[in-house]
Amino acid sequence: MKNLFLLLVCGLCFQSVGSFAQGYKIQVNIPQMSNKQVILANYFEGKVYAVDTAQINSNGTGYFQKNNKKLARGMYILLFSPSNYFDIMIGDNQNFSITTDTLQVIDKIRFEGSPENTAFLGFQKVMTSATQKSRQIKEAMEKDPAKTSPEAKKKYSARFDQIDKEVRDHIAGLCKQFPNSALATFANFTLSVPTPDFSKEIPENTPNRDFEIQKKEYLFSKAHYWDNTNFQDSTLIRTPIFKSKLDEFFNTRVLMIPDSVYKESVNIIEKSRGCKAMFRYLVSYCFNYALSNKYMGMEAAFVYLAKKYYLTGEADWVDKKTLENIEREVILTQYNLIGLKAQELKLPTMDGDWVSLYETEAPFTLLLFWEADCGHCKKQVPQVKTGLLDKFKPYGFKVFAVHTQNDKEKWENFVTEHELFDFINCWDPQNQTNFRVYYHIDSTPVMYLLDKEKKIIAKKLDIEQFADILTKEYKRIGVEVKNV
Repeated sequence: MKNLFLLLVCGLCFQSVGSFAQGYKIQVNIPQMSNKQVILANYFEGKVYAVDTAQINSNGTGYFQKNNKKLARGMYILLFSPSNYFDIMIGDNQNFSITTDTLQVIDKIRFEGSPENTAFLGFQKVMTSATQKSRQIKEAMEKDPAKTSPEAKKKYSARFDQIDKEVRDHIAGLCKQFPNSALATFANFTLSVPTPDFSKEIPENTPNRDFEIQKKEYLFSKAHYWDNTNFQDSTLIRTPIFKSKLDEFFNTRVLMIPDSVYKESVNIIEKSRGCKAMFRYLVSYCFNYALSNKYMGMEAAFVYLAKKYYLTGEADWVDKKTLENIEREVILTQYNLIGLKAQELKLPTMDGDWVSLYETEAPFTLLLFWEADCGHCKKQVPQVKTGLLDKFKPYGFKVFAVHTQNDKEKWENFVTEHELFDFINCWDPQNQTNFRVYYHIDSTPVMYLLDKEKKIIAKKLDIEQFADILTKEYKRIGVEVKNV
């Protein structure tokens, strides 16, 4: 199921502007590539994808050209070989020429008809120089015997600040010279927001002062993380750094709880309304992030995002089959999210008596769905007895075990063979409770851990993990479990 969803963003890497555009024509003059091919490719999610090929003639000239489609804005590369290439910026002007050679690309490259790319080349040189200067200062600082002194720290900090100022001034100039350009969007995006010195705001005698400073720094960096991001320009999608910055934000700035992931996803997505390509990318990215996240309970964020964007028809790029799969997954997941109260089950036992999940009195209950013919069940269901029930039964723990198939004889034989008489054994041969939908029973075994009020507190874990959680939950209510 996840593999289907993860394909939703793929079309973006090849996206170009609509069929009524004027097209593009990029001439390349590279004498060393005579009678060879040069590839034009764009960045997308850490990889590069070929979008066009130019056949270089005997004079060293070739063309990337389409008459009825413009290229989508972004950072592209001219690829001579897997180890020899250089970056160019594709903006609104897509009729220009490039002259260079393959031996000294950066030194020899010249653009005609594209001031934006000439400026982009200058930007790359400024950034390279800044990196080299910073490295030299860092090396000098490491060798300085007085590096820990206040005077040395101030001196080196001032030198770093000067480099930072030079870069920021250069980018400010680019944004002024090329407003609303692909280059301005990308260059501005590379800037981080300086973090204030919060140590000046927090008194020295503050308890846990270092923690309070770090908390302020974290909250500031989270609040201002996207300050230099133009979500109305899809240029960023086709750069080598946009996805990594999204990954960093969710992995380091967002609490790994469903409500937080959903809230921050919506905040970012809504900034992109008005730019269809960016909106599509961010909806797909956030949806896939929630879907593939390994934290227990994160499927709630998947459900919320699916209901807000996919099942309302806003994700109009999704094909009918995929949308049906998403809708089915939402239906099967929405009733069994962590924190929700489990759906009531009133079911007959082997003897014809009736049992109720809600009337099962226990501080914690394992709700188990299984079948006698299931290979995994044959291994895991006996482990539920030995690894969970036998250890936690003295503390009131119970197992509410629902057999999902209709062969009563096999069910009874399995229970007898493995001495599962202390389970609350029941079944639903007529499927009157609709348990397959409420508890997402596509396969078995499926297990949910419920608290006293029958709220779901854990699921999709192995026996040892359930045991660990039970031990912690009992401790939380004041019960010390022994010999676990």
